[in-house]
Amino acid sequence: MRAKAEDTVCQEEEFGSFITLTTFSDEEEVVRMVNDDTVYGLGGCVWTNDLKRAHRLAKKLRTSMVWVNAYKRGNAGSPFGGVGDSGYGRELSLEAMHEYTEAKSVWVNVDAPTVDWFGED
Repeated sequence: MRAKAEDTVCQEEEFGSFITLTTFSDEEEVVRMVNDDTVYGLGGCVWTNDLKRAHRLAKKLRTSMVWVNAYKRGNAGSPFGGVGDSGYGRELSLEAMHEYTEAKSVWVNVDAPTVDWFGED
């Protein structure tokens, strides 16, 4: 049985040993199905022989990961995490460090005399 975009299995974030396959008539339809018909965005796959199409779709799909002609491949150097109701932030890779750090700038005048603004010197 083919899955339809409105089917429960396509609307919920399922974690299990199965996959849904959905056909589409054009790229705009599949982008709409992925981006508008669900609130989740952990990952998706594009199966195609057209590498240009794969890159076009990967750019447009609102998911944090897109596999092309593969599924669940990655390594520790690649960020992992979701968008939408699939979560926030990233694990793995240098991107994960941003979750645990806060940038700060400190400017120190080292090449000119300081001004005694408060009469303390």
